[in-house]
Formats: sequence, C-alpha cells, structure tokens
Amino acid sequence: MHPDRWWYLSDLARHLGLRPSSLQRELSSLVNAGILSRRRDGNRVYFRADPDCPLLTELQSIMTKTVGFAEVLRESLEPFEKRIDWAFVYGSIARSEELSSSDVDLMIIGSVGLADIARVLRDAERCLLRPVNPTLYSRREFAKKVGSGHHFLKSVLDGEKLFILGQADELAKTSG
Repeated sequence: MHPDRWWYLSDLARHLGLRPSSLQRELSSLVNAGILSRRRDGNRVYFRADPDCPLLTELQSIMTKTVGFAEVLRESLEPFEKRIDWAFVYGSIARSEELSSSDVDLMIIGSVGLADIARVLRDAERCLLRPVNPTLYSRREFAKKVGSGHHFLKSVLDGEKLFILGQADELAKTSG
C-alpha cells in the first residue's frame, strides 16, 4: 500500500505480525520475480515494491480491494478521528465471505454526522470500487440501543468486526 517506502526486514515482519525468518524466503521469491526491490545498507536489508514492475498497478489494485480497504477507510476517517470513538467494518467483509459485489458495511460511533463524512466516504468508494454503507450512532444513542437489546446492534456486536478506529476491548466494555 506504500510502494515508495523501504521496509527494514524486522519492521516489515513486525508490521505483518510475523517472524523475520518466516518472511525471508517469500521476500527472495518476490525480488526474483521482479515485484520487490532489495537494497543493503551495511548489515541491514531493505525491501520495497519495484517501481519498474509491470504488474505493480494491478497488484496495488488487488491489495486495495481486498486487504487494503481497511487502510483506505482509516486514512479517509483520519480527519475525524477525535470525533469517532469506534469505526469498524462488519458483515461479509469482516467475516471474509465477501463477493466481488459486496459492499462495505461500516459502523461509526461518535459525534460525527453523515454530512461530515459523506465526501470522504465517496472518495473511499472510488478507490475501493465498492459502495461504503455507513451506519452512524452517537455514543449515547449506541449505549441506549445496546442496553435495550436492539436486535441489529446485538447481531453486529456478536459478529466479526474489523476495527478501523478505536479498540475492540473498549467497545466490549462499553457495550457489555
């Protein structure tokens, strides 16, 4: 998602939640295939997307439409971060059951309104080539509905979630 960034092997492994030793063979294969560039600086080895790779644009598009959509949404919502307690994706994408026609179900809890975020979500839709369907609640409204056993919110909270902003454990404490 950041083709201009050089990643030190340990930093990349930490970012991906893997051990450096488990990445080395795959990184070598990607360098040999011309997808990644490699450079050495002393005893450190760095990797980045090879800007001359003829498949780079297509690979970026695939990443954005699959695993990279969380990054696109996070960057889109970043200007509103102080006004959003939690933002997470639920539904088929969170369950890893999406189809090419699936939309992005996005729950936002905080003090931001639809008029505030409509433009940035339209930009995200253009990037993701998928509709983004936001459901917004104020923190107070959310707590009230959860407290009254609101069926829709109960099913969302019981299901898989992919957090964009906020922490899952904090939401769990708040929603019981």
